Amino acid sequence: MKSELKVADVILKKDKKILNRAEKVVDKYQKKDYVKYNEYLYLYDKLKNLMEQIYFISKISDTYQTKLIKAREELEEKIAENSKVEQQLNEKIKELKNISTRDQLTGLYNRREFEKVIKDEWRYAIRESEPISLIMIDIDNFKAFNDNYGHLAGDNCLQKISKTMENALKRPRDFLARFGGEEFVVILPETDEAGAKHMAERIRKKVFASKIPHKYSNVEDYLTISLGVAHTDDAELFLFEELLDEADKALYKAKENGRNKYCFNKLTF
Repeated sequence: MKSELKVADVILKKDKKILNRAEKVVDKYQKKDYVKYNEYLYLYDKLKNLMEQIYFISKISDTYQTKLIKAREELEEKIAENSKVEQQLNEKIKELKNISTRDQLTGLYNRREFEKVIKDEWRYAIRESEPISLIMIDIDNFKAFNDNYGHLAGDNCLQKISKTMENALKRPRDFLARFGGEEFVVILPETDEAGAKHMAERIRKKVFASKIPHKYSNVEDYLTISLGVAHTDDAELFLFEELLDEADKALYKAKENGRNKYCFNKLTF
């Protein structure tokens, strides 16, 4: 009698040997003892059925394990793919945020971001009873610079001056933005009158020291800036627009008084 059970030697090699020994035992009693033969045959059939079930289960297990491995690999690929997409999305969000808050030519914050930050700093100054200062900045004779050197040179000039002024700021919360055209604005939180004047003069000197030629200027042979400084110790009594207006008036005064200097206004009750 030969078994028709086909099993994978790697998986059920030991069980296959047991089945072969059982076959020999059954064959041994086939002609000698009919009663024992039938008993052994019955047990053999049960063993065979059991092994067939084990084989079937092992094959199912192998199938599901293969599917599980494949599913896991696909999942890992999806996770990696999603991670890449998420990274690209975050980069796009960051890029869009920069576009919405930064001036594209100079890389400084734009006017819209300035209005957001000044509101936050104004509320802080009121809440903490801290002073706050603003500096309005204008490039002297910039139209003459553009008209004679060209707009490309004008753009390069704006970029260079922006970097110079940005490097002049010392504290993390000091905020510089392009206000429009050749105008810029600086927010100086927790800065008193003396500190605001010192920063204005520091910025003015840094720009002049950059030695950007401007032979069409009626001030100097190099490019210069005028600054209007405004300060208040009483933010709770005013609107930030009033401080901005005082800075603008001080800037106008600096231009009227010969440019390449700062003038100061204090907003007080």
